[in-house]
Amino acid sequence: MKFGDYLRRKREDHNWTQPEAAVKAGIEQSYLSKLETGKSYPSAEIFERLKQAYELKLDDLTKAVSDAELDKLKDVPEIRNAVLARKKTSVTIVRGWLAAGLVCLMIGAGSLGLVGVNSSIDQHEFRYRSMGILLANENLNVFDIVAQDLDEEDPDFDRLRSRQQAMIDRIDEKYFVTTEFRGEEFVENTSTQRRVYNLYDTRPVQENSVLRWFFVPAFMFLAGSIGCFYIAFRWKP
Repeated sequence: MKFGDYLRRKREDHNWTQPEAAVKAGIEQSYLSKLETGKSYPSAEIFERLKQAYELKLDDLTKAVSDAELDKLKDVPEIRNAVLARKKTSVTIVRGWLAAGLVCLMIGAGSLGLVGVNSSIDQHEFRYRSMGILLANENLNVFDIVAQDLDEEDPDFDRLRSRQQAMIDRIDEKYFVTTEFRGEEFVENTSTQRRVYNLYDTRPVQENSVLRWFFVPAFMFLAGSIGCFYIAFRWKP
């Protein structure tokens, strides 16, 4: 807004005519007309008269009037000092937003780096199998006979065959998968049963690291840095 338009608006806010306002400010009506049309700008003394008559507030004036118009009022110490103070405050605010944007950028980049570094952990998956429940004091490898090829020429064939069938009838397979190596075999004892687990397979697996969750703060801080930089460059006092 031009200073003349601002002055006219303030006069109209008081419901004064130009002659009435000129009398209250102690200036000629023709001079007031030049001020309102932008053909002239007040000196420090005239501005003080206008300020008292119109009850002008410097903060409101410097916010409403454009920078180009304020430059034309630089001979008025009050306005010049107010503009300099506002610019100083504006510079401080812009620097604050730039610093905040830089901090967000550094944190976001660091978080994104953590996502890319060691985002997965190489491990092995150990698969164990139990053929069935062991009876009290029974040998741990009692189920081995199930997989044996019996020789019909063996004098103990009938007994072994019977034993093999008995163990086949007792088969109650149970599997256990873990990333912790527990040996080639281990025994699981509970209050009701006892089982022996044998390792039958090992597979490489990749487990996602908890660091992958740093993608969320990385995105948030990078977006925040863009917002801070945008505000800093678009900031107008």
